[in-house]
Amino acid sequence: MELLWRGTLAFGLVHAPIRLYQAVRKRPIEFRLLHEPDRAPIRYLKVCSEEGREVPAGEIVRGYATDDGWLVVEDEELSRAAPTLTRSIAVREFVDLRDIDPIYFRKPYYVAPDEGGEDLYVLLREALRRSGKVGIAQFVLMHREHLAAVRVHGDALVVQTLYFPEELIPERELALPTETRLREGDIRMGVELVGRMSGDFVPERYRNEYRDRVLEILRQKAEGHLPPELERPAPPPPRPTPVLDLTRRLRESLERAAEARRRAA
Repeated sequence: MELLWRGTLAFGLVHAPIRLYQAVRKRPIEFRLLHEPDRAPIRYLKVCSEEGREVPAGEIVRGYATDDGWLVVEDEELSRAAPTLTRSIAVREFVDLRDIDPIYFRKPYYVAPDEGGEDLYVLLREALRRSGKVGIAQFVLMHREHLAAVRVHGDALVVQTLYFPEELIPERELALPTETRLREGDIRMGVELVGRMSGDFVPERYRNEYRDRVLEILRQKAEGHLPPELERPAPPPPRPTPVLDLTRRLRESLERAAEARRRAA
């Protein structure tokens, strides 16, 4: 596992030496664009939109769009606003996990104790586990300032970066319904349907089926076989349920959910 960062995790006057690791391993299927006749990879060039020529790196600067054109910003100027490169994740307060809307969650990192910090690591882990709280902290990683939640995952501590409020688009910008023709009975059946379809979240039940199919095609092509026929007409999108037909659809959905639960039992 690749080490990203070494520093301390601070809560109160306690400073625990820690190491930070990636908690997510992306598994994309990598493709390159090729020139079909000779199978040579395509290169991307930085071309001036005014002169139509490739621009060397020494002539490229950073610009910010304004009403009057472009404002050139130097690296030295940006460095004045850069966050201080500290080596500490400082917990500012503790909150209930349920108080953090999941829309704020960004990216998780594993926290492991550094040399000599094992007992302090266990102290914070058990304090969070028994209190049911998560710590809210700010820290600098890769020259960027991050807001984060420090929480327990199994026997590990996890630093989960969060979006800052200004990064989220307010839902008030959406055109949301203010009136409804629903009957109270339909809403109650909707609640009952949610209950009948509820269970424990088991991530292993789900697979990236598209990725599996692409890998199977690549495996067969690498072995010199023609991939299986995968041409499947896309099914038409389901038509929206008419409100007048909603009660019947809900009843049928409840019956199906009950039958599925009986089979599972």
